[in-house]
Amino acid sequence: MISEEQVNKLTKEALRSNLDALDKIIGFLEKYENSPIAKFAIYSILFQFVFNSLDETGKLCEECGGKCCKSGYPIPVYNFDYNEMKKHIKLNLQKQGDIHLLSRPCPFQKGWMCTIHEFKPYACLSFPFATEDEQIEVIKSYDGKGIPNFHVPSYCSAGKMTIEYINRVLENLKTKLQRDPSPRELYEEIKKIFSNKNSSK
Repeated sequence: MISEEQVNKLTKEALRSNLDALDKIIGFLEKYENSPIAKFAIYSILFQFVFNSLDETGKLCEECGGKCCKSGYPIPVYNFDYNEMKKHIKLNLQKQGDIHLLSRPCPFQKGWMCTIHEFKPYACLSFPFATEDEQIEVIKSYDGKGIPNFHVPSYCSAGKMTIEYINRVLENLKTKLQRDPSPRELYEEIKKIFSNKNSSK
């Protein structure tokens, strides 16, 4: 049985645009696909993977100025995040229970840039589609039918662009299949797109 921490670490690797990790976490979650929360998790990881992998999102984040790093609740830093971060920088974070907390505004943000981008916490990699703070109401109302209607903060043009991008992928799949694609079919299409992008770099 895979532990919660292993699931989180695998998801974190997938959200770093790692296609092998994405394949493993989607495969794991598919075992529970009849559960709305597992199906929601598949979609949120796919949307977030696209958000983190598209070159265009960086330009939009620069225009935004990194508002997600400047305000909001403190960012949870799990033990696996903390241990990874400690290898690179000195840390002095408040602890609440088993989790460390990174305050906002983030002390590691310079201008719009993240100075710890290569080893930033799981929660940061998960914004906006795979964070409970942003999606809690969507999670509560999702019944497992169709694609969740993700909430994106009004300032997050990169998140809105990601939804538009995935909607185009979905429309192409619907035309080809003559029906709504399954989470697996959407995943395979996204994997194909990003495998081709990576091989052409």
